[in-house]
Parts: sequence; C-alpha cells; structure tokens
Amino acid sequence: MPELTSLFPDVANALDIESVAIVEKDYFVVNLLKLLKEIKPETHTLVFAGGTALSKAGISLNRMSEDIDIKLVPTENFMQNGRNRKRKIRKEIVQIITDVLHNSDIFSLDNENARITRDEYRYNEIPVRYPQTFAQAPCLRPFIKLELMETTLLEHPESRDIYSLVTELTGNGTPVTAFPCATILSTQAEKLISMMRRTAILLRNPEQQDDESLVRHIYDNYCIVREKGVNVPVLKNFVQICIQQDIERYGNQHPQFRNSPVDELKKGLDALRDDPVHKLRFQRFVKPMVFGNTQIDWEEAYSCFRQTALSVLTN
Repeated sequence: MPELTSLFPDVANALDIESVAIVEKDYFVVNLLKLLKEIKPETHTLVFAGGTALSKAGISLNRMSEDIDIKLVPTENFMQNGRNRKRKIRKEIVQIITDVLHNSDIFSLDNENARITRDEYRYNEIPVRYPQTFAQAPCLRPFIKLELMETTLLEHPESRDIYSLVTELTGNGTPVTAFPCATILSTQAEKLISMMRRTAILLRNPEQQDDESLVRHIYDNYCIVREKGVNVPVLKNFVQICIQQDIERYGNQHPQFRNSPVDELKKGLDALRDDPVHKLRFQRFVKPMVFGNTQIDWEEAYSCFRQTALSVLTN
C-alpha cells in the first residue's frame, strides 16, 4: 500500500483533480468493497448501488463519490420468516459487517459520528474511518459512509469489476472482481425520486434531517442522459415502482406524498428551481468533486433533471 500511496499525487495531477485526498478516498472506498465482497449471508445478497456504483459503471461522471450504498436483497426463504426472526437476522448481518471492520488492519469504526439504525435494522448507516495521509478537501467527509438498506431490486443486478482511480490509471493494485451492482436505469429512477421527495418533505417539515450533498443526484442524472439518453418507457415504469416503495417506507411520515405522490414530487422539483440554496449546494458539494475538462453549471444540470422528471411522472 505505501507504494500506491506515493502514486496518489501523480494520479490527481493526471486527472486534473485539485485535491489528492479525493484520489486517496476513492482508493479506500474500493478497498472497503473488497472486504464487503467476502461477506455472503445465506439470507441476503449484497448489491453495490448509488452514485459510487454508477461512477464505476462506465458512465463518465468524472466526480468523486465518497459513500458506499449497499442494498441487502432478501431471499424468498428469508421473507417466509416472522417479524422477530427477520429483525434478528438483519441485526446479525450488521454485526458481521461491523466485526469485519473492527478486525480490519485498514479500517475502523468512527466513534465520533453516530451510527444510525432504523426500521428494525432494515436501514443502517455506519461511519468508517480510513487512513488519511493527505490534507482533507472541504467537500469530503472525513469518513466513508457505509449505508445498508434491505430492499428488492427494480431489475436483476449486473456483475462488474470495480477499479480505483489509481488502479485504472496506473495498472497498479487489484480491482474488486464481479461485484453485483444495481443497473444504471434503476439507479437513475431512484435518484430522481429521492431528490424530489426529500426536497418536498423539507418544505413540510424543515426540522427533518437534511443532506446538503443530495444535489449530486442532479449532476448524476445529467451525466446519464448525456451518455445514454432517456429510456422513457422503462424509466417511467421504474419510477412508478420507486414511488410505491417509498410510499410504503415513508408514507406515515409524509402523508402528502402518500396521498398525492406526483403532485408532491413536483413541489419538490419546483423548490429545487426556486430556492437558491440548491444552486449554492451544487457549487459547494458537486463542482469541487468534478474533475477533468467538463464542468457543468447548475442551470444546465437542473434543466436536464426537470425535463427527465417531467417526462416520466404521470398521475
């Protein structure tokens, strides 16, 4: 590892990345995935999802994605268990993962940031400390946020090899091979709904926990559309499924979304346009993470997001 660490500044320079810490964190995100790949519970499949998976899926995001989103996809046999048994099994899986982190020579649990567990262990956030040699960039968290969520998939996962920036550019180090990953279209649908729904609920309840970096979804959608276009029929179907899933998960805390989901999502979509805080967040949490020659401004990214959303939202 010390030899690879010495390559981080050269990789940052070659890719026109301002902060070497971005290359460093990307490297350790991939190393954390290597540990997770070896965890194979009988009751669930671990599937890599979210923006980080998207950035490794052939979409040229050219941005650092610093979290690891893992979907815990349950087997049919697991679903036959009673409520208490399911809760116990989920808790055991989370414990297995935390034990692996605790016993790692590289990673450790971050006790300075709170772990989150909700919904009978269906949702978990685990902050993970990683070695940090280079000065941290303000746009980066000082830990890797490992998110675990039990859910079904919109379509079967794809098996991908996951490369760090340093391995991809220099050929040094080894990739994570054949990790099950969420597909691009299913990820796009989830990003569209999450961005609008979570913006809308903040209008109803400003005390709700707010993730300022969520505007990265808007940039990611732009990159998907730029490279893949918009597959309206498939995306519309996935969006409808996402809406129903989110009503089941969040309907009690967001009754307006439960009762009129499309209207509520459009409120969130309009708020993204009308409240200047979202443009400021884009400039703070997206632009510093984007590298290379292509820089997208907020107006262009939001316009694409709005057009995509309206093309697939139907009452």
